Amino acid sequence: MKKRVLKNRLLILIQERERKMSRRIKLKDLASFVGVTNHTVTSWIRNEVRKYEAQIVEGFCDYFDCDLADLLYFELVEVEEE
Repeated sequence: MKKRVLKNRLLILIQERERKMSRRIKLKDLASFVGVTNHTVTSWIRNEVRKYEAQIVEGFCDYFDCDLADLLYFELVEVEEE
C-alpha cells in the first residue's frame, strides 16, 4: 500500500540559488532571515521536519521568492498494511 508523505525541496532551492549567485548560502544567514535556529534549517534540509509551521514556510518562500508548491510536495512511499 502506498501513502503520501509531505516532503520539502529546501536543499534543492538552496543549491539552485547558490548556482545563480555563484556563491554559497550560509545557513546562519538563511536561519536569521527566517527567524529560526541553524538546527531548524538543518532539520528541513534533511527532511526531518514533521511539523510545518506557517511562519517558517512563509519565511523560506519569501527568501527564495517561491510559491508553496515550489517548497513542499507529496511523495508516495510504500507502507506495510497493519
